Amino acid sequence: MTKNYKASYFLSLIIIVLLLSIYPKNSNGQGNDNKVKKIVLDAGHGGKDPGALGKKTKEKNLTLGITLKVGKYITENIPGVDVVYTRKNDVFVELDKRADIANKENADIFISIHINSCKDKKAYGTSTYVSGLAKNQETTELANLENSVITNENDYKNKYSDILDNSNENYIVNSLYQNIHLTQSLNLASYIQNQFGKRAGRKDRGVKQANFVVLKRTTMPSVLIECGFISNVNEENYMNTDEGQAIIASAIYRAVKQYKNELEGGNLNLNSDAKSKKDDKPNTKKDDKINNKTDLKLDKNNNSNNNKGVCLKVQLKSSTERIPLNSNIFKGIQNVEELKIDGVYKYTVGCEKDMQKITQLQTEIRKKIPDAFVIAIKDGKRIDINTAKKELGIK
Repeated sequence: MTKNYKASYFLSLIIIVLLLSIYPKNSNGQGNDNKVKKIVLDAGHGGKDPGALGKKTKEKNLTLGITLKVGKYITENIPGVDVVYTRKNDVFVELDKRADIANKENADIFISIHINSCKDKKAYGTSTYVSGLAKNQETTELANLENSVITNENDYKNKYSDILDNSNENYIVNSLYQNIHLTQSLNLASYIQNQFGKRAGRKDRGVKQANFVVLKRTTMPSVLIECGFISNVNEENYMNTDEGQAIIASAIYRAVKQYKNELEGGNLNLNSDAKSKKDDKPNTKKDDKINNKTDLKLDKNNNSNNNKGVCLKVQLKSSTERIPLNSNIFKGIQNVEELKIDGVYKYTVGCEKDMQKITQLQTEIRKKIPDAFVIAIKDGKRIDINTAKKELGIK
C-alpha cells in the first residue's frame, strides 16, 4: 500500500470519528431536527439489469410495482412527507447514482426494494438489511450478487474501489462509517420486519447486515428490503399479483409511519412491535369483537357453508404459508375462513351477495386490520369484483 493511499485511510478514520461525535444518537443525520420530511424509494435493478429471474418474472418489474405502491401509500397517508424515486419506469440507474439522488435530495430515509433468489427453491420469506459487514456466507453471497451489477458500469473498478478493497484498513473504515446511522437504520429495519411478520403474514427472516453498495454510499438511515424469493414458485406467483404487491407495500408504508412517529416523538424503540398507535390500537373494548348488528353478524347465513355461486368476502390476510386460525393476527374476529387459491392461503370472513352489507363488514373489520378489503369468490376461485357485481345484479 502506498504512503498516500495509507494516509487517506487515516484521514478517513479521523473524519468518521468526528462525525460520530457530532451526530447525536437519535438524529437522522440532518442535524438536530428529528423530522422525516423526505423519503427516497429505490426500485432495485431496471433496464439492462433484470435482477434475479423467476420462472416467469424479472426482479426489476416486481421491485418497480411494489416501490410505486409504497410511494403512493406514503403520499396519500403521511402528510408533509415528500417521496422521491430513483426510477419510476424500466431504466438502468447506476448504483452510486441511486445513493447520489438520496444524498443530493437531503433525504431523511432511503429504502431500496429488492426480491431475493436462492438455489434452495423452498426458501421463502422477507429480510431487511442495513449497511455493515456481512457476518455469514448467506449475507456475503447476497451482497455480492446485488453488487455485481456494478460490472455493467464504465470504470467500475475505480468508482467502487472502496467496495472492492478487502484490506484490514478498509474493513475498519467501513465498520466505523456504518455506525453513524446504524441505530436508526436498525430501528426502521426492525419495524419493517415486524410489519411483515405480524401484520402481512409473511415469514420474518430477520434484520441483517451486509456490505451493499447502494446503502454504503448514502448519508442517512438506509435499508434494503428483500420482499420474498422469486426462486420460490409460490412466492413468485404471490408477488406477481396486485394484491400481493399491495400487502407488501402497505407493510413497508406502516413501518415508515411508525418510524416517523417514534422518531419525532422522541421514543425510537428497537424492540417495538411496530404497531401504529393510530391505526392499530382499539379505540374501545367493544372493538374486541366484530359489531353484532344483524347485517354484519357472521352466522350460518354467511359462513363458509353458504359459499355457493358468487360470494363477496372481506379478506384479512394472504400468505404463502398457513396461518393458524387462532393466531393473534385474527384476535377478536369470529369465523375466520381459510381458502387456498393458486397456491396462496387467503383468510376471509363473511359471505354476502349484497355490496352494502359487505362494505359495512369491511368497515368494521378495518378497525382491527386496516388492510382488509373486499374480494369476490365463485365456486372456490377468485373473480374480478366487477364481474361479480354483474352476476349478482349489483349496479
